[in-house]
Formats: sequence, structure tokens, C-alpha cells
Amino acid sequence: MSCPPLGTTNGHTNWVASVTTTVFDGRAVAVTGGGDRTVRVWDLSTGEQVGASWAGHTNAVRALAMSVLDGRPVVVSGGDDDTVRVWELASGKPVGEPFDLQADSVEALAIVERHGRQVVVTGCYDSTVRVWDLETRQEVMAPIRGHTGPVYAVATAVLDGRWVAVTGGDRTVRVWDLDTGDPVGSPFTGHSGYVSAIAVAELTDGHLVVVSGGYQSTTRVSDLATGLPVGDLPRSVDLEAVTTTVVHGRPVAITCDSKEPTLRVWDLKTAELVGELFPQHPRSVDGVATAVVDGRQVVVSSCDGGSVRVSDLVVGEPAVKPVRHDAAITAVATTSVAGRLAAVTGSDDETVRVWDLATGDQVCRPLTDNAGAITAVAATQIDDRAVAIAGGKDGKVRLWDLALGKAAGAPLTTHRGPITAVAADDTGDPPRAITAGDDKTIRVWDLRTGEETGNPRKSDHRWVHALATTTLDDQPVALLGRWGGGFRVRDLASNRDTGLQTTGSNGKPERLVAATIVDGRSIAITANDDWRDRVTKVWDVTTAQQIGQLSTGTPGALAATTVDGHPIAVAASHRRVAVWSLTTFDRIGPDIEFPDLVSAVAATPQGHIIVCFDRDIAVLTATRSS
Repeated sequence: MSCPPLGTTNGHTNWVASVTTTVFDGRAVAVTGGGDRTVRVWDLSTGEQVGASWAGHTNAVRALAMSVLDGRPVVVSGGDDDTVRVWELASGKPVGEPFDLQADSVEALAIVERHGRQVVVTGCYDSTVRVWDLETRQEVMAPIRGHTGPVYAVATAVLDGRWVAVTGGDRTVRVWDLDTGDPVGSPFTGHSGYVSAIAVAELTDGHLVVVSGGYQSTTRVSDLATGLPVGDLPRSVDLEAVTTTVVHGRPVAITCDSKEPTLRVWDLKTAELVGELFPQHPRSVDGVATAVVDGRQVVVSSCDGGSVRVSDLVVGEPAVKPVRHDAAITAVATTSVAGRLAAVTGSDDETVRVWDLATGDQVCRPLTDNAGAITAVAATQIDDRAVAIAGGKDGKVRLWDLALGKAAGAPLTTHRGPITAVAADDTGDPPRAITAGDDKTIRVWDLRTGEETGNPRKSDHRWVHALATTTLDDQPVALLGRWGGGFRVRDLASNRDTGLQTTGSNGKPERLVAATIVDGRSIAITANDDWRDRVTKVWDVTTAQQIGQLSTGTPGALAATTVDGHPIAVAASHRRVAVWSLTTFDRIGPDIEFPDLVSAVAATPQGHIIVCFDRDIAVLTATRSS
């Protein structure tokens, strides 16, 4: 995310169908309209709404565009109340009276210059395209007819020296001469469903193409002059919205499909996927636009759940398929690889993958020996070498050198059941890992030699679901989730219980444990399976006494870290992720919702929050102000 989610505390109260961007008073802003009948302006640097909402439409706002009228920036909006309205961007005040189209509703609109005057081109539900003078509010030609159904999409371009409108609605894309209203060439055919989204891009100098798609139809790229297909965008069906831009000299299209909240970035010259964005929308995306914020290219997207998000536009090399795991992610940890912060993920696809947190690139090839699903992951440093410790369903623990991308020794094989938890420590000498399994044993390993430290110990009650490492009196220890609630402390040098543990019992296993240190004081958080106990407990490890609680519900993943001296917890419950202060025990900022169940979270002292959902990974940034 390049800025806080827009409108998290006082945003749109219904779906947001339209979004456009501009620069006003030196700052990048987004303008949005939706089902709550309002138009809103957002500062893209801060995420704050600029001024009050603009009210005037008596039904949903479906289309927006920017223009300049009498030397002042204006916003033009259209919607289901069958009107087009003009607003002064600076004040939000209406400019003149609304256009009364008498065309059922305005589905799309664009602004263009015609004969030296600004005109509004509207796509209407009554199958017409209408052209209005922005200043006089008069139609400049008779309604353009030709589509056999509602016109859901409008774009404009210059073709052979004349302005044209490009429209879609039925299964065709049509081009119209804006001087005469006559069709230019034949309709573009080939779509199997109605066309709901259109954008125009310059593929090479003077070569314009149309990107179009819609319901149950492949997204197509067509030559604007001839209507002939240039190519299709694979796996891009049910197009909901599209915009185009140029990234490092490369023309790209940004698309969203109606069945998922993911944004895809396509190289228009090669029709290859070059990026995927995950803006944490709860449902499918309805609108997209691009902007530049503080020198970074971003994508502003809106969804039918009412949320508006801003994502950095990251474009990589063409990929045959998205860079992601091939099955659900089960665990995540963080470390530093060659001086770069990285996330390490394990998955049911039997691989461990390493991701550069700054670029999103994989640091090395996927790590696997095809021995089964990964159930737990930790990461640490061994003599300045980044190493991942991965436990699997086969009961083995494997070490991977993350810089070299290969095994860092033979598997650790003494567990006799699937690994349930792994944690690592590099504060002691030697660096160690602690593992727990379904064989009800807890084992500690010297990571330099791969030898077991001390004797294996039975868990205190049945088996251990969660482990975390920390320090106590400057000595490395492990926190083991207790069956009865809370934790007990185990010395990592000897693999012996210290005798320190929380008291009380609720008869439920403690499934999640995380820990952090602030001002030399170790703090732990724990959560269990008891649906009646819908809080995450916060503990002082030194005294094993509870010092607070977080109203998280029943989380499925926990993490803790300290950012700039401020201890925080990250808790995921179903598809929602929340950040909490471990000082005040209050929620920090709004919850963020993801498209799938969140399976694992991690956090770094630098403020990165890593969220794994299904087979994907997202990286957010926590700041003191957020």
C-alpha cells in the first residue's frame, strides 16, 4: 500500500463504481463516486478525504471524468438518476444546472475537445451515445444509435487527425466520428458477452489499440484503425474495469475481473502478464485509475464493498503464470538475505520460497526436495548466512541456505510424526532451532552441526501447537503453548523446562504464541481454540503474569514485533488482519480485509507486515502514524 486505505473511518457507504485521478494544488488526488449517491475527493499522499462529500445525485454515481471550465478544474459525474453534473473541484460546489439526458441512466462518460469546445460523451442505458457541450449544456448532435443494448463503456482518441469515441455495450466495440456522429469502419466483433470496459493505448508511435472486455468474454486487444485483433490477454475473463499507462517506456494495461479482487498488469506489446497487485479489497474491483504520488506510480482501485485502495504499480518481467505458490501457504517467517529483508514462506505445494520485501522478487529458486507439504517455517542467521528451517508432514526438519538456494545439510530426522511448530534463535552461541511434532516431543538443534541438543522432551500436555523464542535474563528461551492456556518456558541450551509458566487451565490448547522485546522486557501474546475466550492475552514473560488483552476474536495467525520502540501485535481472523499496540492494547488503524482466508502473518522491526492468504503473499507497512 502506498498510503492508508481511503475512507476507512468515514468513506463511501455503498459500492464504488467509478474513480479518476488528477493533480490539484500540487497534490495527487482521487475522485470517487458510488452507490451512496456521493462524489468524494481523496488526498493520495495521506489517504484523507478532502472536504465534505458532494451530494446532489439522487441515485448511484457510475461515471466520472476531469476537465477545465473557464480556467478552473471541474469534475463531471453521471449516474442512475439520468443526469450529468458538473462540480468545481476546489469547493465541491455544483457548476450550473445538471444535464437531463432522458436516457434511463448514464453508464459511462468521457471528456474531449470538439471544434475548440469541451464536450461530454456519454454512454447510456437506452443504447445511445450522446454528446453535450460542457458549457452550454446543449446536445451538439442527435443521439448516436447503433448499439443494440446499454452502452457500458466509453473512451476517446484521435484517429487520422479527428476525434473519435470508442464505445462498447452489446457484444461489439464501435468507433464514432465526433464531428458527424457517423460510424468509423465496422463494429469490432469477437466478444462472447457484453462489453463493459474499454481503454485506448498507444502501442507504438501512432499505433493505437483498444483494450476491451466484459461479461464471460476474453479481454481483447484490437487495432483502433482497422478493428482487427492484435491479441488476447490470457486468463483475463469477465473484465470489470481497465486502464492503460506507460511504465518505463512499456505500454501496459491494468485489468480487474469481476470474480476476484486482484489487479493484473499486462505488457500490451507481448500480451504477457508482468505484475499482479493485491489491494486487500473484500470483494471484486469495480474501478481503476493510475496516478503519480511522491514520484511513484500507483493504482487507485475501488470495489463493490465500498473500499478504495492505493497500490504501488510494480511491473516485472513477463511471466507465464503469476509468481506465487501452487498451493496454500502454511507458514511465514522473516530474515535478512545478503543485507536485504526477506520473507520465507512454506506451502502445501512442498516448496519453501524466499521473497525480497522491497521488490517482491523471489531471492532464489523455490526450495524443495519433493518430500511433502511444509507445515512450519522459521528463519535465522548462522554465521552471517541466512537459513530457513522448514518442518514437514513427513516429520523431517530441513535446513536451506537462502543465499545459495540449496540445502544446508542433511534433514533433521528424529521426529516420528508431522512437525507442528518450528522456532529459531540466533542470540545464543550456537544458534539453535526448536521443533515440536505430533509425536509429542520437543527437540532442540544446534544449527551449526545439525546435532540435537539435550534429550527430547515430552510436551507438558499432549502436543505443542505453537512455539516462539525470546530472551530471559539475557539467555535464549522458548515459549511453548500450554494445553491449558498461556505458555511455559524452556531453556534452549539444555532443552529443559525452567519451571516458569502461566497458571490456570481452560482445557483448550494454546494454538498461537508470539513474542517481542521492548526496553529489555520480553512480552508474549497467546491465543487458543476456545470460542468462548475471544481475546488474545498479553503477558510479561519474566513474571508469567497477564498484563493485558486484545479483543481479536479467535485469530488464526499471530505475530509480534517492536517498531521504533513501540511493541505491536498482528492478528488475523478469517480474512481480516488487525494491528494492535502492546502498550495501550488498542487497535492501530482499521482492519484490512483480504480476498481469502489468512493462513499466516509475520512482522519485522522495520515495520513490514507480511500476510499470507491462500497461495499469495502481501506486504504492508506499519508506521507510527498508521
